[in-house]
Amino acid sequence: MKPCIVNYMQTVKSQITEVTIDDLQAALAEGALVFDVREPQEHSQGVVPGALAIPRGVLEFNLFNLPMLKDLSEEAAFDKPVYIYCASGGRSACAANSLQQIGFNRVFSVAGGIKAWTDSGKQLIKP
Repeated sequence: MKPCIVNYMQTVKSQITEVTIDDLQAALAEGALVFDVREPQEHSQGVVPGALAIPRGVLEFNLFNLPMLKDLSEEAAFDKPVYIYCASGGRSACAANSLQQIGFNRVFSVAGGIKAWTDSGKQLIKP
């Protein structure tokens, strides 16, 4: 990776909270919002059970049209815990940073992404 990209990612990651796949699994059990921000062709390979597949490129634009958020007040939506993962953690970090800038208070990026999930032996489901 080019130094400018490495520096950018270090800056982004310093502004967000990263969590483990175990934290993600606990959040799923508690009913947190979980977004898989990979691309559709990646989603077709499987997603974490309970996650909503929504590509990074359209996340912010479609967020308040999602059934679990569209009927909530902005204040209630901004207070929901949101966990985001991608393939390895880069896109999810950028998405987490973006959602924080919009106003979400409890946003978490899953370190290692779906690779860490599957490497640990956890299962995926086909969307």
